[in-house]
Order: sequence, then structure tokens, then C-alpha cells
Amino acid sequence: MTSRFQLSKSGVFTPVNAVNATKSLAVSGVVVDGETVTINNPAYAGSDVYEFLADTVQSKTAVSNIAVNIMANTVKASNTLTLPTQPTAGDTMTIGTKVYTFVANGAANADGKISVGTSLATAKLAIVAAINGTDSVNTAHPKVSASAFAGNVCTLTALVGGVAGNAVATTESFTAVGNLFSAVTLESGADSTAANAITAFVAAVTAHDTQGVAAADGAGDTIDLTADIAGTSGNAITLAETLANGAFAGAATHLSGGVDGSVGAEHETAFDATYAYFCLADNGVSGKNWRRIAHGSVY
Repeated sequence: MTSRFQLSKSGVFTPVNAVNATKSLAVSGVVVDGETVTINNPAYAGSDVYEFLADTVQSKTAVSNIAVNIMANTVKASNTLTLPTQPTAGDTMTIGTKVYTFVANGAANADGKISVGTSLATAKLAIVAAINGTDSVNTAHPKVSASAFAGNVCTLTALVGGVAGNAVATTESFTAVGNLFSAVTLESGADSTAANAITAFVAAVTAHDTQGVAAADGAGDTIDLTADIAGTSGNAITLAETLANGAFAGAATHLSGGVDGSVGAEHETAFDATYAYFCLADNGVSGKNWRRIAHGSVY
């Protein structure tokens, strides 16, 4: 059999095994709802856009996006509305930017209107239904949900977990002094830590990858992305992110470091100044079938 050593013009041939293209994504802080990581392999149609989501219904900004569920790793901001007295027509309460105005019983006929009811009990029911959009008059509040009253207390909770919920205003102009919110905004919302977001992202890529790229939890708070197929083809896979606290190593926009393997036939041998090489099986540009052994010393 003719060896690669004999065919090489220089008289030396050093076969190499293929190397998978890789890139690391460092996550330096919290991850919030709506942030994305995009992977695009030109060998496949479209892109995989992974979107971090912190709400119960996993609302994506685009239907084709792949959900990365971080809701359980966040805290939803909340506060309470205490209502010991039936509201008076003309009273108002503002949640976020939406103003609710209390009107006479039976006069709630437009979004933002809440009936004072026939009693404190019916007023409470009307408030919860108005906020949640279940009264056939009001549309559901876009930022919060309301629990049923427990005694005189209703809990308002942000729909999306995270610090952003702390900015939702809760103010009122009730006539009765005891009718009030526990604070002027929702409180105590917390974002997902980097470590928890990384775990969720790796799970999403493992479950849904259609771009030929694997993800693994790397050293520290990093994500290691690796092309499934070894070789220079992986260097064409593009990357992007919208993380406030994340960046690809070297501000990279592609995977890199992919190397084509040396083509060889099963049982082919080659030599260079240091090693003897043996091909275990037919080897293509994405193959890793070459093995080597040092020449050793004279015996």
C-alpha cells in the first residue's frame, strides 16, 4: 500500500483529526425575561432564537422562538390591596398605567370602570374580576393578576417574574382611609441568577436544537457551545445575544476553531519526524480516526 509519507512532496505527512468549532458565552449577572441567544447554521433553514421567559404562560416575542423557562428561578413582585370599606363612586386606583374608576352599581360599561357593587363583598368580587379581565367589561391587566380577597386583603402579583415588576405603580384615591395598597409599587421581585439561567438554557438547547450545536454548562458562569459536526464547516455558524449581562468570548459572532481532519483510508499509515500514524477506519474531513505513536528510542 502506498503511504501518505511517500506521496508527500516534502517527504513528511502529519495527518490530523477533525476539531469541532466552539465558542463560550459568559453570563456575568442576572438574566431577564425577553433576552435572547441566537444560533444560526447556514447548513439549515432559519435560526434558533432562544428566549428567556419568566411568566407562567411563557409568552414569546415571536412564535418561532424557543422558550428558555426561567420563571421558577425568579420572584414575582407583589403587594396587597386592603379594602375594609365599600368604595364610593368616583374613587380611583391606578395599577401600572391603567386607571380604574369606581362607578355606581350597574354603570360599569367600559374598560377601566368597576362597579361599587351592592355591598363590600360584591365590590371585592368586582375588583378582582376587573383586574383579571373576567367581568366581560375590562380587559385583563397586562402587568398583574389579582387573587381572591382573603378577608379584606387582595394580593396583586406581577405576571412576569423579575425586578421589572417592582416598577409597577399601585396608587389610589379611595374616600375611605382604610382602603389602601401596601406600597406605591409592587415589591420584592427578583431576577434569575446567571447559574440558573445557564442551566435552563442548556436544557432548552439539548431538547430543541435544530442548528447542529450542543450546549454545556462551562467553567464558572459560562455556556460552552460546540458544533455537532467536527471540521471547518462549524466556523460558519453564527451567534448573537441580547443579554444585558452576557457576551461571547472576544465579542465573537461565529463559532471558531473548527479544523478539517486529514482524509485517509482504513489501515493507512503515515510518518513524520516524531510520530507514526495509523488510520483506524476511513476518515473524512469530519472524522477523528487517526492515531499516533512516538518513534521512541533505539533498542
